[in-house]
Amino acid sequence: MSNGWRTIALCLGAVCGWQTWKSCNRPMPPPAAECAKATHERTTKYSNAELDRADREDTEPPRAASDGPSFYGVKVPPWAMAMLPAPGEDLRAYRDRMIPLAQIALAPHRARVAASLESFAAEAHLDPRQQADLDATTKETAQAIQDRLFNAALSGELAPKTFKPMAAVGVARDVLDIVDKGNKRLVSGLRDDQRGVLAQHPFDFGDYVLFSTRWEDAISGL
Repeated sequence: MSNGWRTIALCLGAVCGWQTWKSCNRPMPPPAAECAKATHERTTKYSNAELDRADREDTEPPRAASDGPSFYGVKVPPWAMAMLPAPGEDLRAYRDRMIPLAQIALAPHRARVAASLESFAAEAHLDPRQQADLDATTKETAQAIQDRLFNAALSGELAPKTFKPMAAVGVARDVLDIVDKGNKRLVSGLRDDQRGVLAQHPFDFGDYVLFSTRWEDAISGL
């Protein structure tokens, strides 16, 4: 038993001696003062750089915001700039670029008004003659609107250089009168019970004309 403890003690002594020798031959760490000096230099370096940058930001004049196009004093937002003709883009190229975007935007509304008409026709029990008259009224109303807008554009009524808000008001009033005339023609062709269904149904003639008409077909022919 005593020999066992003696062996263990010798082993521990050898290990401690080895660790002592290793610690004596290990490179000494830099003094605390030098470490503090290096840390201070690095901190001062970055702090001075940040202060210099802050001073430059304070002394530099603020950059003026880019002046985008405006319409009667109203700035055109950046997202709307993509909807305007690009520099050097002719009207035909602009038309071909915008028509697919317009069709994508109108597709949900066209599906909505088609479903609304189908629902109204079923609830009001429209006969074939009434449905044919509704289709004819829609086409004639759309054609009248198209003619009015084209005449306004060709006559210079809506020309950008001479444009006046009241000119647009006059054109809008004429368009609304055309739609009102078509709606009265639709209502006059209905029976009393069908008019009651129309009054309670979400179907609207003006809404249907606006979204069911393929205005892009007329523009593509220009």
